[in-house]
Amino acid sequence: MLWIPDRLLVATFNPGKLREFQDYLARFPVRVTGLDELSHAPPSPEDGETFEQNARQKAVHYSRLCDAWTLADDSGLVVDALGGEPGVFSARYVRPLASDERRCREVLARLESVSRPNRTARFVCCLALARQGAVEQVFEGTVEGEIAFESRGTNGFGYDPIFLLPKLSRTMAELSAAEKLGVSHRGEALRKLSEYFLQADAR
Repeated sequence: MLWIPDRLLVATFNPGKLREFQDYLARFPVRVTGLDELSHAPPSPEDGETFEQNARQKAVHYSRLCDAWTLADDSGLVVDALGGEPGVFSARYVRPLASDERRCREVLARLESVSRPNRTARFVCCLALARQGAVEQVFEGTVEGEIAFESRGTNGFGYDPIFLLPKLSRTMAELSAAEKLGVSHRGEALRKLSEYFLQADAR
């Protein structure tokens, strides 16, 4: 039986990330909004050691500040040759206000002498769905790939231009928005969220 909230607050100020949620959830009768609607709210702590811990923190924090169901995303790039970095610090890598381009350049520079077989990496996404300070469910998604030798493509955001999908011979930034959601870590997590909506009993 279909259950879907009337409104879903996505705990992000990132317009690219919010657009992916809105595009994917357009099939459901739900209004998807971002944190611009809570612009005066105090920021959530984000000091967890894992993506799930951070997603849970944000979901609990922002769901206490509004009446809507809240979906918090914590995601990032994990590079094996860098010992798992940037990891949970993906959005703050180099420095908090560094541009996406600057962060990509940093990863490429640190891997300059690393050969292709050792450039393995993955994108990880964890979504936490909460209401009134309690986490209802967690959804995870992962996509395996490798770090390219240079930035390629102009679509997407974050580390998309340097994340190569070997089976497609393209970076995430060379995919259309629909193609990206079909193969990405966030797309996988959103598919699990959609299945949850479709399978859950009416609340």
